[in-house]
Amino acid sequence: MCKCSQRDCELEVSGNSDKCILHCEKDDWYRKSEYNNHKDWSMSKDKIEYFWTEFHKIIRNIQEPFFCNFNYIIFPAVEHCGYIKSDINKIKFLKLEYCDFLDEINLNFFLDAKSLEINRCEFYANVQFNVKIFEGQFIFQNNIVLKKINFDDIEFKDTCSFMKSEFKNELNFRNVRFNDYAVFNNTEIEDLLFRNTFFRKESNFLNMKLSKVGDRETARIIKDSFEKQNNIIEANKFYALEMKEREKELDSKKDFFEWLVFKFYGLSANHSQDWTLVLFWIININFFYSYLNIETNMWMLAFKILFSLILILLIGCMIVKIPEDNEKKRWVTTIPITMVCYFFYGYLVEKDWLLSEYSKNLNPFSIMHADEAINFGTLLFKIIIAYLIYQLIISIRQNTRRK
Repeated sequence: MCKCSQRDCELEVSGNSDKCILHCEKDDWYRKSEYNNHKDWSMSKDKIEYFWTEFHKIIRNIQEPFFCNFNYIIFPAVEHCGYIKSDINKIKFLKLEYCDFLDEINLNFFLDAKSLEINRCEFYANVQFNVKIFEGQFIFQNNIVLKKINFDDIEFKDTCSFMKSEFKNELNFRNVRFNDYAVFNNTEIEDLLFRNTFFRKESNFLNMKLSKVGDRETARIIKDSFEKQNNIIEANKFYALEMKEREKELDSKKDFFEWLVFKFYGLSANHSQDWTLVLFWIININFFYSYLNIETNMWMLAFKILFSLILILLIGCMIVKIPEDNEKKRWVTTIPITMVCYFFYGYLVEKDWLLSEYSKNLNPFSIMHADEAINFGTLLFKIIIAYLIYQLIISIRQNTRRK
């Protein structure tokens, strides 16, 4: 029979393919469920059994176990063939490159090698590593994982690298210990969780693109890593994520005042990370106050206060609904709102198109030494503006230099 067309493969071709059982396409080995996209491999039990038998036969026949490299293998389901005991533990360095994993798989048997590198592979279903003390290097680089990948109850004693990999779903570490360097540079992660996870040496998350953190502890671990490297700007970003996760933990019924403080902190300045948002509130709240400050009729003033509070509440709701990572959409919303407030203010306060009275109110300490009385409304406004100006300064410092 003909040999496999894959380079350096001595196995015979499988079926009508020009490749062997390891390298051939397997799209016709399963049926997809119409409801949950689950793969049904029952039609290919014999093929799957044959695949794993050949795979382990290659490992058993390795003459020089120092280095073993598998390329372009397409892995089917493993559950239907049962566990086949292998001699992977005799391999000092095992490398998988350009491989595809089509179904859910527990890759613990690969961790029997002294060191493991998985490079430029694609995983189409859930992946599991669990319950292992791994002595050697663990390299998981340039891979694409479309579903969940879990690392549970593992101790890595040597360097771990996840550089340049894309995790399109959850990446979970539970009860994991990294005794040496852990590298996550240039990874793209949809949802990251570190639960009861410890880093004994340096970890590096530089240029990592993270859409969501699983909990507050995850954000704290990454923030702490950047702080140890004196990368304060990146650390501040994860400080904000840590505060947002803390905000989610608070119960408005049990911790109302703390919950209120966190909500106000997030809405006004995105936890000291967005100076443009603070500036937006300073400008527009001052428009409302300057408009109210010229009214002498008490009944009309009460109506205007109620109307202004409703508008501020609506604006706040609009700001909250804008995704925090969508800066373009935020600018498209905040700039028109500010312009509308200015034109309404200029129209209602006809003599202040140049904002002379407006500018006087902007300084929260402008009348502190004058003989003018300060009513409760003015005092409240001064406190709010003073707080926002403080947040503006802090937000600029957070994004430009070390505190």
